[in-house]
Amino acid sequence: MKNLLLKIKNMKYRYKLTIILVVASLVPMLVLAMYSYVRMSHLVRTNEVEDMASILNQTCNSIDGEVQVYTSLINYLTYSPDITDLIKDRDMDVYDFYRLYTQVADPLLSVPKSYHNAISQVQLYADNIQVQHDYALIPLKDASGEWWYGRMDDSVTVQWIVDGENRKLAAVRRIQQDDSAAALLCLALDYNKVFQPFQNIASKGVGGFVADSGGHILFHSDALASGLDFTGNAEKLLKEIGKKCVYVSSESQENGWIYYLYRQKTDITTSVSEVLVSEIPLVLLCLLIILLVGPALSRMLTRGIEQLTENMNQVNQGSREVTVDSDSQDEIGILIRSFRRMMKEIDRLIKEVYENKIALKEFELKALQAQINPHFLYNSLSIINWMEIRSDQKEISKVTLSLSTFYRTALSRGEDMVTVENCIRNIEAYLEIQLVMHDHDFRIEWDMDPEIKSEKVPKLLLQPVVENALEHGLDLKEEGEKVLKLSFAGEGEDVLIIVEDNGLGMEQEKAESLVTYQTKGYGLKNVNDRICLLYGDAYAIQIFSSVGKGTRVEIRTPKEGSVNGKKDQSL
Repeated sequence: MKNLLLKIKNMKYRYKLTIILVVASLVPMLVLAMYSYVRMSHLVRTNEVEDMASILNQTCNSIDGEVQVYTSLINYLTYSPDITDLIKDRDMDVYDFYRLYTQVADPLLSVPKSYHNAISQVQLYADNIQVQHDYALIPLKDASGEWWYGRMDDSVTVQWIVDGENRKLAAVRRIQQDDSAAALLCLALDYNKVFQPFQNIASKGVGGFVADSGGHILFHSDALASGLDFTGNAEKLLKEIGKKCVYVSSESQENGWIYYLYRQKTDITTSVSEVLVSEIPLVLLCLLIILLVGPALSRMLTRGIEQLTENMNQVNQGSREVTVDSDSQDEIGILIRSFRRMMKEIDRLIKEVYENKIALKEFELKALQAQINPHFLYNSLSIINWMEIRSDQKEISKVTLSLSTFYRTALSRGEDMVTVENCIRNIEAYLEIQLVMHDHDFRIEWDMDPEIKSEKVPKLLLQPVVENALEHGLDLKEEGEKVLKLSFAGEGEDVLIIVEDNGLGMEQEKAESLVTYQTKGYGLKNVNDRICLLYGDAYAIQIFSSVGKGTRVEIRTPKEGSVNGKKDQSL
């Protein structure tokens, strides 16, 4: 446990935040999933019971509709004038009775069977009928032998009598005359057809039964094969059903029958489980989203801290470059900007110390230069030139004058900055000597803007650049004319000096590395470092080169009116 806590303590902040985000998202999601499951389970159970009740009510109404039709039919026949006349006439001879039967009673009692397939027979029992005619007209005394006769009461309304064991069903009504029963009208119905709608729903895992108001079982259908005893009372049966099943009931408004529909509780639980299983893909999708979004969010939130940490490690290893930045107003953004300000202040202090050292070196150099008497050098060169003229050595005299001009403009009375005009005179003297040394095998093209001749530039700026163009450009070219172009022009607030040759050239990548390559002498890197130190990195030397086409070097320095502003901005 202790090792685990230590491992968590030393874990990256991003991983800690990821764990917190994932846990903080998973716990509410699981709680919500459990609540949804419980709520959904309750809703499913409620819906299942409501669906059962709705189906049962529809079925009950359907059977009631049929019962109402049969009741209306019996009532119609009861009050039919033809049936009344048939019952009243007690002195009718056999011939007249047969005629009345064939022409009136038989059509009246047989037609309903054609329209209602559940009607098996319409029978009239009357005490004035002496002989049974077919199955329709029967003597009243024979009614006592029917299965339904003993179950009748004294009511004169339609009585629905059911024999559940033998699957028989009849609707019977007494016809009263002179306060005594003169006849009975019986509608024999097909037991299975009347209860067929209920039979249809009491299947596929659902059971049901029908009972009368006294609790007697009239009809049952047990698709569950539950082994229930349907021979007893309905109340006792419901107690057995309630142990394992959920049931609903509906009472008929026509005959008082009560319909019961039941289903096992395990079937409803299975439905709930199916709902739960259907939610598993959604839960897994949410979990996947959390696992993807959590690390992404933590990475986004900690990216600034990680960049700041990495930058601090680089500074710790010696680099002073600040690579991290943020415009956010939160704590991380404030910390990053504070770090940048701190590093800028450190750089400023380091540059101050570095520039002080440079200044000290310059003072030492000036002290050394002061030890050399420039007048002695100039006088010596003048004597040599005079002796060469006397000896008629004009070429040597020309070189001596160029050398004298070069050193005079190079020393420039100990000043670090010279005018563009003085810089041009210096490089002209240098090139005069180089032309003699190269036997005039290259040509020089000048392009000078007179408006910038009084602008100040660092002294000894061009000699390393021109020397590099001659040594690595024109000297290596074997065919064609060799041309060296020098351009001095103003461009906005800057002085632009271009040294261009048509030598062999080089790859651009190699050309860009010349300002970083340290040579033994005073090369391009020294010139570039000196310019960057004076004016900032924005004024670094730009080199453009292509193999076989030559090399172009661009040097920019700010004009005198904008030097201070540029220098302060670079710092």
